[in-house]
Amino acid sequence: MTSRQQRAAQNREELLEAAIQVFRTHGINAPLQMVIDAANVGRATFYRNFEDRRALAIALMEQALERLALRAEAFSQYDDGFIRLIENHVYNLPYLTALMEYWRVIDRDDPIMVDIYARRDAILQPLIDQAIQHGVCRPDLTTKDYAMITAILRTSFQGLTDKEQQQLAQRAIELLLNGIRS
Repeated sequence: MTSRQQRAAQNREELLEAAIQVFRTHGINAPLQMVIDAANVGRATFYRNFEDRRALAIALMEQALERLALRAEAFSQYDDGFIRLIENHVYNLPYLTALMEYWRVIDRDDPIMVDIYARRDAILQPLIDQAIQHGVCRPDLTTKDYAMITAILRTSFQGLTDKEQQQLAQRAIELLLNGIRS
């Protein structure tokens, strides 16, 4: 890889990281100039990497899927790997941002979204099956339930600081896993 290719790859990563931070703080409809400024690149660099906000959101979702796949693989060695994956979301809140608000930018029935959902389900299903097989989860748990779980975690973004968001996410997970019964 040439130095020019390395710089281009680095610019793309910096744009993705900046987008995560900007969208986490200001929402996915924040001005793209905020992302460009946070990445400390020019507008032309942004548009060489991403055609528009939709393309940026898709790239963030692709990145989030890669992270999900790595974590799912790591947790697959445990009977309760699915639970561990959910609990681990507390430490991955910034990366869930695009997955939480994508619908503001991309239609749910868009073929790209249908493919992303299918890939997400393929990552999660083995963990769910394993948890059900070992009596860790209820037998009717589905990948659609996972989507509801992550939607519940969206409430953690009400926290103003990283620490508050982690605390809110931890509480949401605790309530999900243990219920509200005494």
